[in-house]
Amino acid sequence: MMRATVILFSMFSCTVLLGAELKRDIAYDTKHERDVLDFWPAGDIDGPAPLFVWFHGGGFQTGDKSEFKKNRSAMLEVYQDAGFAVASCNYPLLSEGIDHLEIARHCARAIQFLRSQSKDWKIDPDRIVCGGASAGAIISEYLAYQSDYVVLESDDEVARMSSRPNVVVSLWQPWRTKEIIIPLMDAGEAPVFLYSNAPPKDKIHPPWAAKVVYEKAQKLGVPTSMYGGDRNQLPQVDAGTTWLDLSVEFCQKHLDGTSSVDAQ
Repeated sequence: MMRATVILFSMFSCTVLLGAELKRDIAYDTKHERDVLDFWPAGDIDGPAPLFVWFHGGGFQTGDKSEFKKNRSAMLEVYQDAGFAVASCNYPLLSEGIDHLEIARHCARAIQFLRSQSKDWKIDPDRIVCGGASAGAIISEYLAYQSDYVVLESDDEVARMSSRPNVVVSLWQPWRTKEIIIPLMDAGEAPVFLYSNAPPKDKIHPPWAAKVVYEKAQKLGVPTSMYGGDRNQLPQVDAGTTWLDLSVEFCQKHLDGTSSVDAQ
């Protein structure tokens, strides 16, 4: 009986600790009901942790921050194991009065808010990765390559923070990349890691969309790596590792300032 009580107490304690770690539905702004995020603090590490921020996909019309834990638990786990804090963000969806540029402004505010919490949440404001799939990839790249949303003279502390990530992780690059992202890219900007296992017939996420970002980055001297899966002809991951592991290594390398253009 005593042993059973100890086991039940241990299980309850573990649940309480895990619940205390996750900050759920934190408002990063008050302008829209979907301006909320979930935050997983880093484990026990010395000093402030790097931060991985996820923006969900869904064509800017569907999707939710909860999908990161449900559908990409391996990604959450590998970044946490590498010492990252992690955030998953909602944002307003396309509707009357909400266009793509307005969505970008809300997502920029999420990054600014997270930077404003750096002291309390023990994150490093100079080591932030933005990642996403499909629409989330576009958002992450847009924040990295569009002009910073910072307003240095603002009375609002959050607005005085930079909205630009230091590194980008883009998955399943979508077809509108040429029109939206390529014109924004310039030398000296955020390194970008690309992965897609979309087949060539995928009209929404054609493999060439990842390739055009990769080639533009190489031309500009922006550090970049690109990998595909068994359904396309993009460079394959070597046996014994995974694209997830390679993405973490890429982020760690370039957050630590050891950037160089990768050749593949």
